[in-house]
Amino acid sequence: MKTTIIKDKHLRLDQRKIELVKKILRTKTETEAIEKALELVITRDTDASERKEIMKRILERRNSLIVKGDVAEWIREGREERERVYDS
Repeated sequence: MKTTIIKDKHLRLDQRKIELVKKILRTKTETEAIEKALELVITRDTDASERKEIMKRILERRNSLIVKGDVAEWIREGREERERVYDS
């Protein structure tokens, strides 16, 4: 279990940006707005990292396949096969 460490910080921030973030995130306090904004950035970065990893695996798999002929035809055949399997 992670423990949260809370520290007092004295920062110089643009008040207009803080007010805009409070409005966008519908928070009551500046602290809550900043905390929520930080969480959103962390989540976005985590999601992006996961998407990159998935795309890497997809590309590795695609590169390991040998596709003969027209790729569009190969895709059409795959769709037809999927429809046969799932419509049965």
